Parts: sequence; C-alpha cells; structure tokens
Amino acid sequence: MDNRKRRGRIESLTGKIFILSLFLVLLINLIVPDKEQSEQENRMLETMPKLSLTGVLNGDFMEQWESYMSDQFAGRNLLRGLKVKLDRLGGSRMENGVIIGKDGQLFEDIAVPDDELFKDNINAVRSFAEMYPDIPTTVMLIPDAACILSDSLPAFATVEDQSQMFSMVERGLGDSVSWVDAYSALNKHKTEKLYYKTDHHWTTQAAFYVFQEAAAGLGIEGDVSDDYVSYTVTDSFNGVLASKSGAGLDEKERIDIYVPTEGDDDVIVNYVDEAKKRTSLYDSSKLETRDKYGVFFGGNTSVMDIRTMSTSSQRLLVVKDSFADCFIPFLTPYYREIVVVDPRYYSGTLEDIMETYRITDALILYSGNTFMTDNNISGVFTGE
Repeated sequence: MDNRKRRGRIESLTGKIFILSLFLVLLINLIVPDKEQSEQENRMLETMPKLSLTGVLNGDFMEQWESYMSDQFAGRNLLRGLKVKLDRLGGSRMENGVIIGKDGQLFEDIAVPDDELFKDNINAVRSFAEMYPDIPTTVMLIPDAACILSDSLPAFATVEDQSQMFSMVERGLGDSVSWVDAYSALNKHKTEKLYYKTDHHWTTQAAFYVFQEAAAGLGIEGDVSDDYVSYTVTDSFNGVLASKSGAGLDEKERIDIYVPTEGDDDVIVNYVDEAKKRTSLYDSSKLETRDKYGVFFGGNTSVMDIRTMSTSSQRLLVVKDSFADCFIPFLTPYYREIVVVDPRYYSGTLEDIMETYRITDALILYSGNTFMTDNNISGVFTGE
C-alpha cells in the first residue's frame, strides 16, 4: 500500500512538473518578442498568422501556426544545435540536405538534372551563340565542391559524376562556343583552399586559377598570374551551408579580393533595374552582416552595367549565377564595359541586352548545380 501511494505521489508530482514546464515555456514564448530574422540561419522567420474563418476551415491557419511556433520557439537555436550534435554522435552525415564531410567541410549534393530542362538549357545557349556568329561566346561551368573535393566526402558517401555532365554539355554545345575546362584547372589545385568550408561558393583563389586558364580564350594576352594581388577583407565569414545545416556555425573563414597590380581600376557600377550607382565592385557594408559573400557587388541583382577605365573597345556580356561575382573583377582591366545579367532576376531577353549595349563578346558562367537546375536560363536566351 505504501509503495502504491508513493508511486501515486511521484506520478502526480511528475505530472505537475510537466504541466508547470509547459506553462513556463508558454509564458516565455509570450514574453519574448518575435524575431523577424534568424541571424544564425540567414533567413526571415515566420510571423504570427492572421486568424480568419477561411484559413481555419481549409487548414492554412494551422499550417502557418505550426511554422510560426517552430520559428519563434524560445531557445530554438540551442535545441537546434543540440539536435545536430546528437545526430552526429549517432553517425548522421546529412543535416537538412547538407552533407557533412571530413574536417568539417560542408557540401551541397550534386544536382541531377531533369532531362528536358538539361536539353533546353544546352539548346538555348547554342541557339544564342549561333544567332550571333560574329560575337565570340565562351562557356564556363564551375564544378561544385563535392565534385572536386570528393576525398573529403564522408565515408561511403557517393555523389553524381558532375564532370561527366559537363562533358555532355560541352558535346551538346559543339563548336558554337569556346569551352573553358574549369574542372581540370581546379583539379590541379585540389589540395588548396578552393571552396569555403561553410558555404557552397568557390573562393576567389579558385576563381583566379580558372581566370588564368580562361584568359587566352577571352583574348587576354600574356601571363596574368602576376597581374593581381590579394587582400583579405574579412576573416569571420560563416556561410549558408552552415546556416542551413546547423553544423560548423563556429567556423570562421577568410574572404579575399584580388585587385590589379597596375593600372586604374576605377569603375562605375550601374544597377539598372534598381536605378542606383556605385563607384566600387565591392559593398563593404555586407561585411557587417552574415551574408559576407555579398561584399561582391552587394549580392544578387538582375542587370549591372559596369563602366571601366580600360582603353579597350570591347563590351562583354556576362550571363551568370552568383559564382561569377568573385570572377568578374578579374575582367575589368580588359573590357570597356561589362554588362552582367542574372536570369533568375531578369525578366527581359538577351536580345534586348545585345541591342541596347552593342555587345562584342559573351561569357556564360555558372556553377554546375545551377546550370543543371535553373529553369530561367532557356527563357532569357530564347524569350519563351
């Protein structure tokens, strides 16, 4: 009888503690103000949904409420970090779609392209080059980290062979373009710092190696290896893969910029659709934020018109994703004007750009994953 009473008292006490804990958590969540953005995850957080009869009846309100409570839960970052640690102790090497490799190297998986989209993107680029046969068109696909740094993948992890995909793109484009073999250029330096540990982008050093490989094909004469000097602009970068996965959040990395050793590197950068101008290729204000890679041009935008001090008469079109942002500064001494288009944000067509800016050369520069999956590419090239 005494044991039964004792168990009853313990169960009652346990129940009261549990209810009290729930009450305290609810109280804390009511007291702590909602946050608009997660600095750790580098994204906007869900706000409290508006209550409506329609939303309740169709289930939208409850879905939004669950997302809101998940985002605004007090102590969320602490619990998220604890989950990542427990997962890793349990042998998990994947968090929220991010592969956690050796020595803390984080990877995006290699994207497998949809067959139709893959063909559409290749055909669109080839059609563009054939439409302007007098304008040299160069194509440069940059391998993603999991392709080059395969030795750093976790044990037994396998990814798709991106170099084979690149070979298919090169064959599909044929002689209509000049192909830059970025894979071979980077593979020769795979023991060096070619990719950030915590971010999907390549480093500026990697971009410089590929620039040296591409220079002759772009009509740039001579050895360019000594024409630039690097400067560190931050040593506290922590990228989007760390934010997404919750792993490597304590890792601090360096971002370098390269500037010409000789000549005038003054520029005027016109952000066409935003109606603003800047006299630098770099936005130092981004170094005070989590999005420090945005130091290159301030981040993503639709169209930029870069006017340089170069004596060249050439006008270059660059069609790109964000991998091009740290590459473009190498080009400014060699072109009078560089027009940069990101199809993910640009609603017009390249025909409009070609006519407006009297383009003489074209460069198409993408990361492998973006080229394989971006359904905006064919539209901006063909206008369809």
